[in-house]
Amino acid sequence: MTRGTDITDLRKMYSTPLPCDFPQNLLLNFQRSNEDLRYGENPHQQGAIYSYNRRVIDLLNLKIIKAGKGGLSATNRLDIANSFTILKYFPQPSVVVMKHINPAGFSTGFNTQTTLENLFISAWESDKRSAYGSIVVFNRSIDKATAEAMHKKYIEVLVAPEFEEGVLEKFRDKEKLRILTFSNLHQLPKFLGDNVAGLYDIRSTFDGEVFIQTPYLSRVREASDIIFDAMSKDDNENYHLVKKDPTEREIEDLLTAWRINIGVRSNGIVLVNNNSALAIGSGQQERVGSVEQAIVKGFQKRAYSRGIKHDPLKGIEDIVSHNFLRGAVCSSDGFFPKRDSIDTLARIGVSAIIQPGGSENDSEIIDAINENNMAMGITSQRAFRHF
Repeated sequence: MTRGTDITDLRKMYSTPLPCDFPQNLLLNFQRSNEDLRYGENPHQQGAIYSYNRRVIDLLNLKIIKAGKGGLSATNRLDIANSFTILKYFPQPSVVVMKHINPAGFSTGFNTQTTLENLFISAWESDKRSAYGSIVVFNRSIDKATAEAMHKKYIEVLVAPEFEEGVLEKFRDKEKLRILTFSNLHQLPKFLGDNVAGLYDIRSTFDGEVFIQTPYLSRVREASDIIFDAMSKDDNENYHLVKKDPTEREIEDLLTAWRINIGVRSNGIVLVNNNSALAIGSGQQERVGSVEQAIVKGFQKRAYSRGIKHDPLKGIEDIVSHNFLRGAVCSSDGFFPKRDSIDTLARIGVSAIIQPGGSENDSEIIDAINENNMAMGITSQRAFRHF
């Protein structure tokens, strides 16, 4: 038999019921927050914040230090909350630009020579058009150089652990800007085995039903948790093995892309190069549609950012020659049902892919990876976020 990690039976996880130990009657005591919302999702909807468990809120110690005009809206709070879903996985200096509950840009620094200012600029340039009016969240103290770079942008909410002396003065003239601080991000539960006792992920449907699940915890702590030598049997019992190993840089970018994807609405596709997000596709009904969306958005918005003349109604052929996606890696929050996504990513030069695995066509996916001279990592864990 071919030597490698057999993922043929991985697909069974999608059809195997997971035992549930939730009680028959779950009583939660919701307490209204002292903080008032500007409004709900839209200006004509009233909104309020209730908490059933103060543990995470108390742990983060989230505080408003500049309320701007009218304070925070529900969409602001949702963006801030989801930013922590991503940032908690990054101990190194990082910044995420949030827009409508999805990351519009992200950059992290494995290299100690990378300044916070450069990380912000890189994250902003990921999707300069969407970044307008965004929520920007850092996991490091804001210095004067970074504040100066941000001052030129229209940002609705700025969140960081601290601000160096004199930095807040630079934002005094930004009347609408809201500024918050937090702490203890590293203590939030994030990996399988972390303590989530008493914590629930609670979501409601339009018809009044309440959906409750345990918080999402990742099984991927480090690169050694990713399967890079996946093999799968086809219908004829023949094994198909991923042939190419990723480089060290690709592994770093694959980890970054996967962790960003945890905060992207499914179907989620994230393209990363040198620890920065280049393009993000989300919310499409089919996976190849999210792949195509990410590619088209990436080209169109980079053309916008660099002042390249482009008519969006004529497709992207006129800007593909400026292929900044070549050499990037791709993360997918769910498995690839067919090879069409792989072939499409290969056409724009993606060199490696990370995905959960478990498709009925995993052997076909592996063939596509090998034929396009790509590397692939399998997480054996899906990262869907529907709503």
